[in-house]
Amino acid sequence: MQTIRQTNYFLGRRLLLAFAATLACLATVLPAAAATGIRALDNPAIAVKAPGQVTMIAETLAGKRLVAVGVHGVIIYSDDNGATWSQASVPVGVLLTCVGFANPQDGWAAGQFGIILHSSDGGLTWQVQLNGNQVNQMIVDNANAALKADPNSDTAQRAVHRAGFFAAAGPDKPFLSILVFDANNAEIFGAYRMAVRTADGGKTWSEESLNIADPLSHNLYGVAAAGPDVFIAGEAGNDYVSTDGAQHFIMTTPPSPNDTTMFGALPTGDGGVLLYGVAGEAYTSHDGGKTWATINVGTGQNLTAARALSDGSILAASEDGGLYISHDHAQTFHRLPQSVPMAPFDLIQAENGDVVVAGSAGMVTLPAQDFQN
Repeated sequence: MQTIRQTNYFLGRRLLLAFAATLACLATVLPAAAATGIRALDNPAIAVKAPGQVTMIAETLAGKRLVAVGVHGVIIYSDDNGATWSQASVPVGVLLTCVGFANPQDGWAAGQFGIILHSSDGGLTWQVQLNGNQVNQMIVDNANAALKADPNSDTAQRAVHRAGFFAAAGPDKPFLSILVFDANNAEIFGAYRMAVRTADGGKTWSEESLNIADPLSHNLYGVAAAGPDVFIAGEAGNDYVSTDGAQHFIMTTPPSPNDTTMFGALPTGDGGVLLYGVAGEAYTSHDGGKTWATINVGTGQNLTAARALSDGSILAASEDGGLYISHDHAQTFHRLPQSVPMAPFDLIQAENGDVVVAGSAGMVTLPAQDFQN
């Protein structure tokens, strides 16, 4: 199986988990009679006895409902601000790495093996809309079309070479981040510059990787809209911005002199964007990614999650469980006395103000008063 590219830095926890889970049990090949020949794609999520104690990678809000996704296709939801959790019906057993909802009913989740799932009932049940075999074929078709249109194009020739790599490796690569615009429009990004987009609620998808100006096909870890711009946080200092509604992305002025991998992007609430990642490094830009300011979060640990809270403050988490808060649009941070007793992968504020953290030991709820000014 083709492994995910290693950099000189720690890879994001999401990708590490995706790779580890694949090696452990998800890539077992079944007889040809199976729909795809991959157990994790052809069998439903495992049933779990304690949904709130399963490793969860990402979470979001579907209206007031909390929805989280994680290992072995497990998707869980809570209607009581994270006090109790129930398991959703999911037709695949792949590791899921990202989730987003347009409204209380319509949302998407995505993950390993190029899987994309859709829910139209607030996350209670999910249906497959796309898998890695289909994504690979779309990549091949797009590359061939580009080469036919311009046989002398270096970009098209590289695209054909990349498409051959995808086809030979099979549907092993994960999606890692999702941007939901509305119930019809969403774009999902992943390893090796994978990118697909829908404009009809997922009935059809277009392959968008050639619209990202990255000839080396880096991993795309996080995405966020900040004002009129859309930012992608990527591998080894390769970060991207779109000024046309995520139709086309160009590389930002490199924010890091060390080509540091960024795991996430977040609007700062004052027209800017925060990128955060390896070794506690973080940067903000207020001019569409043309220039960047270095932010001292206060840790040398990898930053794995960040969210804006209802009062406008920004809460960030590091892989050792540390929590850091900013009350000035991510210009300065200080460490909170509280910590998370696990490796946190995502966090979000529930309707009652509590912060619900998804991580290696499941779901942990932190009371709202811990984050009040």
